[in-house]
Amino acid sequence: MTTTLERQDPVRTMLVRIAGEQMLQAQVDRQPFGGGMEASQVELVTARYREGGLPRLLRVVMKRLQGRPAREAAIYEGLVAHCASRISPRLLAVEHSDDSVLLCLEAIRRTASWPWRNLSAGSELLVRLAHFHRIAGEADAEIPAWDYEAELGLLAEATWTALDRCRSQPGLSALARDLPALRRIVLERVRLREQLLAEHPFGCRPIHGDVHPGNVLVCRRGQGAEPVLLDWGRARLGSPLEDASSWLQSLRVWEPEAGRRHDTLLAAYLSAFGADGGLTSSVRDAYWIAGASNALSGALLHHLQRAQEPALCARRRAAAFTAARDWLRVLRRASASAGA
Repeated sequence: MTTTLERQDPVRTMLVRIAGEQMLQAQVDRQPFGGGMEASQVELVTARYREGGLPRLLRVVMKRLQGRPAREAAIYEGLVAHCASRISPRLLAVEHSDDSVLLCLEAIRRTASWPWRNLSAGSELLVRLAHFHRIAGEADAEIPAWDYEAELGLLAEATWTALDRCRSQPGLSALARDLPALRRIVLERVRLREQLLAEHPFGCRPIHGDVHPGNVLVCRRGQGAEPVLLDWGRARLGSPLEDASSWLQSLRVWEPEAGRRHDTLLAAYLSAFGADGGLTSSVRDAYWIAGASNALSGALLHHLQRAQEPALCARRRAAAFTAARDWLRVLRRASASAGA
């Protein structure tokens, strides 16, 4: 039965569930929050109240989820709670309604706006990511269904079409030189994905599915600063190398030193995962196939579309061109590595 308070203010109702009836008198500020592309609405909620005569502050993130993204609530309740509590925000409460889910999470206070100039922070994330992959592979945590392979196939075809359009656009025709590599990867996608998901010792196990600098904060926890992974809505079964590749390929765009020390960082991940053979030729080939999968899962398509958007300013179109070129480099490596 829905109470009057729930009908009028579900956010305050959630706060009452978390911190008690003192939230009924709290001053609540709600600020739209960046990020969380899977969510229809994300807010930073700050509640100011008094307890024992002293002023108190409660900060949380509220995410309203509809449709497929609503699976993120179940991911937090299952996979994250059992296998990733050390590298994720704490789940505080979940509220289900007929058409959506309201997810309440710990608000993370980051220690720096851009901690990745220090490559040790990026390496630490890879180590913790490897530990998560190992634990998740051995656990029995359920992940809500998502036919990712079917969606990847549709996105791959759309990416092919978008790159083909670049041939007739003078400013973008240079990108179309990589059409043969992309075409080969798309046509061989099913075989290459099967090969990737069978690669020993990684196999097919739960992964985050969207690891990039926009989804990672470094915060103060315990004895020091620790990386925290946000936005678990795309968690699924896949190859752990998809997460590792996503992090390394996205980081190198902003930090050239990460590109120069790419193999050292990847070796840190492999060691933490327990891949005793290290960076063998087979693992390297699988890594680039994983990178190509990430490129075709929407990343390359997004940048191609922005590069072709006349309403965008020249600076943003140029940035999209550069990002698309970087993803196409990954596809070339994958094509060469897999012999596609």
